[in-house]
Amino acid sequence: MRIIGVDFSGAKTERWKTWLAQGWLEDDGRLTLASCRSVTRSELRAILLRLSEPAVVAMDFPFSVPVEFARHWEYDIASRGDPVVFETMPDLWAALGNWDDFSALGSEFVKWHGEPKRVCDPPESFSPLHKTRPNMVPMTFRGMQMLHHIWNAAMAEGKPLWVPPLPPCQPAAKGHITLLEVMPGAVLRHLGLPHNNYKVSKNNSIVRWEMRDYILGRLPSMIEPVQVDLCHLYRECLHHGNADDALDAVVAAIAAALWHIDNDRFSKPPAQGHNYAKALLEGWLYTPRGHCPQCGDIPQVQE
Repeated sequence: MRIIGVDFSGAKTERWKTWLAQGWLEDDGRLTLASCRSVTRSELRAILLRLSEPAVVAMDFPFSVPVEFARHWEYDIASRGDPVVFETMPDLWAALGNWDDFSALGSEFVKWHGEPKRVCDPPESFSPLHKTRPNMVPMTFRGMQMLHHIWNAAMAEGKPLWVPPLPPCQPAAKGHITLLEVMPGAVLRHLGLPHNNYKVSKNNSIVRWEMRDYILGRLPSMIEPVQVDLCHLYRECLHHGNADDALDAVVAAIAAALWHIDNDRFSKPPAQGHNYAKALLEGWLYTPRGHCPQCGDIPQVQE
């Protein structure tokens, strides 16, 4: 099984801002991460479009937006004489248009309605419309834009793509390519590992280096039945100028491996009802349950 973890960047200049961890998962749970490197968004999109073998790809960006903003978006489109109803994520991806229009619409919405989160967003996350974190809204837009290309290609080619919680493109097909939304910080928290203060910074750089070193040392023991050796990735995840991005890509890849082995370990939306319909539109952030005595299991969203 091909395993890919992505720390995605929405930076205006896409040059080498996104990090990609790649490897293979054996049937016995052995995960080999062959590489962790920076790529452009264009390179990432090309890699994902070329996938032909079964794979799980875990990516760190919001796959969609809060339902409140989606309804505001519908109203904006209808005011220009072209009524539309957004029911699922692909409807939103197809309506994206250009960055300037999306950014202006988001700014208008936030001005009057604030920055709502999605049902799936944990306390430590930001709203996909968060304005004071410069990368958040561009990351949401450019991530959704990439998903639109991949989804359309899969539909046109009959490729067995699955973007939970949406149904698979080809329900009868085996060996899906699964695209999963994750948040590495939330993954670490629910595995019982530090999820703050490991980001690269000029302040307290030694403390942050030690935090990443601790995470890398403890992570393999917290992810059974997955077995992985991370020693060969220490340079990227500890000493590189974007070491935190590299580590996030590695954590995302581990989440992808855990998903393939046992996706029942992950929090999921209800299988029906209002919150299920909401999840089809807003997307869902998938986080594995861990055994953290401080945080406990991830609560399920109830209807």
